[in-house]
Amino acid sequence: MGKVAKTADRAKAAESAEQNCPKCGKALRIVKRFHNRELGIAGGMYLSCSACEFAEKL
Repeated sequence: MGKVAKTADRAKAAESAEQNCPKCGKALRIVKRFHNRELGIAGGMYLSCSACEFAEKL
């Protein structure tokens, strides 16, 4: 597992790092997203899939 940002929930990140995406089945990664008004995304730490548009806030 890669480094986990200090602001993320470490327990949830550790248990979800081994999970796969529920939509496509590929591995999830931990990303930091900035607030985006156009897309309606709140900023913060997310579990994200690089293959599809799945994202879940930590």
